[in-house]
Amino acid sequence: MKLSLFALLALVPLASGQAPEGAGMGAGHLPKDIKAPIGRAVSDKDLKARQEREKFGGFAPEGSGPQGWDLEKNSEFLVFDGNYTIVPKGAILHVPERYKTQVVAKPQGNFILWQEFITRYRAVVSSFEVSLEEASGQAAIKPERLDAASKTGMIVVGTLNHNPISVAKGTATVAQTPAR
Repeated sequence: MKLSLFALLALVPLASGQAPEGAGMGAGHLPKDIKAPIGRAVSDKDLKARQEREKFGGFAPEGSGPQGWDLEKNSEFLVFDGNYTIVPKGAILHVPERYKTQVVAKPQGNFILWQEFITRYRAVVSSFEVSLEEASGQAAIKPERLDAASKTGMIVVGTLNHNPISVAKGTATVAQTPAR
């Protein structure tokens, strides 16, 4: 009973709408010598001049600036049964002769995600897990691993955490994909 009476008395100042003394609410609690946030307002003319000077806002003229990154130019496509998936260039480490026509430069058919593609065509496509150091070329892939993977008779795709990744040319020396 004493506890609930104490809690009720503590809430009375809040219910009356008055802030407790020293709560720091309102303009009355601001220092008298505080200055406004800006010294002078920026005119439209000054803002427009700044935009022109800094190339701020709007669109850059066509042809200026860096060229865009083209997904198709930097990818290869694996095609089976009217379905395709996309992998980065350099991710395909080995392609047996009988599957050379399944690796194409342009998408053909219905797109499916890599995880679904490798599950659906697990008898044809194999993932070859590499470390980040092996993919970047800082460490070489052991030749016996690549030889074993290429002898499976499947398309071998380099992966990192089960997702396709480009493998540096120097690290995968045994079974590189031929240039197309």
